[in-house]
Amino acid sequence: MKDIRTQPFYPVSEAARLLRVPGSTLRLWFDVEGGRSLNFLELLEGYTIQVLRTKHQLSMRRIRKAIGYLKRDTGEAYPLAMQGLGFEADRSDLYFTRFGKLISASEQGQLAIRQVLENFLQRVDHDASGLALRFYPLTRDFRSDSPKAIVIDPALCFGRPCIAGRGIATSMVASRYKAGESFTGLAEDYECEVSVIEEAIRAELDLQQRAVA
Repeated sequence: MKDIRTQPFYPVSEAARLLRVPGSTLRLWFDVEGGRSLNFLELLEGYTIQVLRTKHQLSMRRIRKAIGYLKRDTGEAYPLAMQGLGFEADRSDLYFTRFGKLISASEQGQLAIRQVLENFLQRVDHDASGLALRFYPLTRDFRSDSPKAIVIDPALCFGRPCIAGRGIATSMVASRYKAGESFTGLAEDYECEVSVIEEAIRAELDLQQRAVA
């Protein structure tokens, strides 16, 4: 049975909306041609790339170089979606920890100074093999303290954002809110905290606005 995480769920326009980047930028990152859609693991790698570029100002040239090195060194098709490589970054490079040492993926083996991506990478859940299962997207720009109320899981809601632990699509919550229902009423219906409903609506309406912009 084919792994659902490798199924092409996300057209570029939707993936770009979820990652909060222009579609043209995403096409360059993944060299997408024609009508090809991204899979969940590519979406997760796009999330990691966006964090590296936004929070650490790494150039796409260095990131591509690092990914190429990691693919050759680990044999993994989606290295940025793997746990256990110990990804870290500073403003000039991307690193990963192997055999207790800090290795520079961009410079192919050079020891380097740490700046940990831990707060962001902790928003990803992995399976027993270390491959990403689901992630909790940043719903408040790129603040690492964004609540983990919303999840993207290929096994839930066809891989679209939903309320963590409930499997309720954020698009459905936002639609009911725009139709006039209150935060409190929605929270009672879905048996969750009002703050979770607020986060779902915040995330979905922001995504819709970005899609229109």
